[in-house]
Amino acid sequence: MHKTERKKSEIMTINLLKHFSASVLTVIFTVSLSMAQVPDKENVVKGAERAFEKVARTVTMPAPGCAVGVSLNGESVFEKAFGMAEMEHSIPNTPQTIFESGSVAKQFTAAALVLLQQDGKLNLDDPVKKYIPELPDYGSTLTIRHMLNHTAGLRDWFSVRALSGEGAGEHIITQQMIFDTVVRQKDLDFTPGSEYSYSNSGYQLAAMIVERVSKQKFPDFVAERIFKPVGMKNSSWRDDHRRVVPGRANAYSRDGNGPWRLTMPMMNAHGGGGMLTTVGDWIKWNAMLDSRSMGAPLVESLETQAVLNDGRKIAYALGLSVGSYKGNKNISHGGATAGYRTVLSRFPDKKLSIAVLCNGTSPNSNDLANSIADEILGPFPAPPATDADAEKFPIEQPEKYVGLWKNERTKTPNRFAITNGELRFNNTPVRAVKDGSLMVGAATLSFKYNDSGKPVFFEARNTNGDSSRYTAETEWQPTAADLAAFAGEWYSDDADAKITFASEGSDAILIFKPSTSVTLRPLYKDYFADQSGQLVWFERDESGKVVSMHIGGARMRNMPFVRIK
Repeated sequence: MHKTERKKSEIMTINLLKHFSASVLTVIFTVSLSMAQVPDKENVVKGAERAFEKVARTVTMPAPGCAVGVSLNGESVFEKAFGMAEMEHSIPNTPQTIFESGSVAKQFTAAALVLLQQDGKLNLDDPVKKYIPELPDYGSTLTIRHMLNHTAGLRDWFSVRALSGEGAGEHIITQQMIFDTVVRQKDLDFTPGSEYSYSNSGYQLAAMIVERVSKQKFPDFVAERIFKPVGMKNSSWRDDHRRVVPGRANAYSRDGNGPWRLTMPMMNAHGGGGMLTTVGDWIKWNAMLDSRSMGAPLVESLETQAVLNDGRKIAYALGLSVGSYKGNKNISHGGATAGYRTVLSRFPDKKLSIAVLCNGTSPNSNDLANSIADEILGPFPAPPATDADAEKFPIEQPEKYVGLWKNERTKTPNRFAITNGELRFNNTPVRAVKDGSLMVGAATLSFKYNDSGKPVFFEARNTNGDSSRYTAETEWQPTAADLAAFAGEWYSDDADAKITFASEGSDAILIFKPSTSVTLRPLYKDYFADQSGQLVWFERDESGKVVSMHIGGARMRNMPFVRIK
């Protein structure tokens, strides 16, 4: 070969090798980066063990406890339990112990409806009234998706039934009782799709839609279409609270450091909860979600976050909350029924799942799951510095904001106060930013002032665009004459409940039945709150006469009552 041609050939070979080496390095780097995203199995097991032992050591026996399951790449790598499944006979919890799921069951109810949609038997955007004609006409279309996203505006049946003295734990609750409670509601708390408000009512109706469309009992449909293909051999539904379930843990609760007491769900109902399961079965379910072995469309549907009418996306999807934990994508749900406390958490980018099932109100199941995640995924990088961290701006005349403020949407009381020289809103620090506006957390507060410079209301706007208006209120100390104007018996047809308002001296009292009463704390004019934070308020006509009573809270915003005596 000619010398010049040989030189060109060598140069081409060298360039080719360089290109090949660069390509190989790129592949190796990409693979290494990808592998770095998934924790090492040994570190996962050791981290889970550290967190488990740390929490287990805090429990003073005898006491109920928890079962924990951790998986990596769909493989169960850690299953362990502590505490008593049954305290009367000192039977310990094991990884195979059956617990009640609480609201983690909601994703299985949602999955049942998605499967029916894939079968062509319904559409999640169908009106609920198409399948449950017993519902009243609310004036706006209420869809199945609204119920599964908690954007329906349906009052939570727990809260409604509590008004009649027939809350969970005091009477046996049936599916029919819940149905009757929900369809009796002539109004919604808000227009469907306009807001998010967690409600079990929608999921109870969802389970009934599954039955009406599939022509099968809900437990049978889920067992056949979900439990069996996933291999969840230890899962079932609490359709009869008296049924003997071998291996099931009893549930317990206690007040403070008082004695543990049996606290079992007296319900023959399911949909929003009521699933009986083990950590091993939950790990199998999450493995299916990761591998998409039942099809990507099912998983994608479950993980699609809701979009409100105004275009805002919320964290809640279909029975799952999609968010992040310390920088790691996290898809999870927690649960609480009677004394059971649960959480099922999945980190899809890490191929990591954590299941925690507890049969007591302490230790905190969510804290235990987070502790396991911290041990496995930490240490975490420090959060990026913000403008607020770099420079502090003074709040001018902070004392002018101090006082009580009413959220106009929910009617709830809120308070600005100065603590140790720092302005706080509901005990959260308030900070000023460069343009002079105030912020609480991620919310920006925009104030309207009167001619004398006193704030009269403000709009709180979050980064997702949600906003609420708060109005300045004067704290109220009602007189005996004020209280007398509210006295008497009040009835709500929507709740089928009769309540008596009475007073003893300066105390306002609500009597739900002869053995159940609560003392009310005055807030602002015509508004009261009980010790749980539930609100009671009265409306007047143009002449000032009291014409209606209302009760509201987190999951039942406004239940109207009329005076009957």
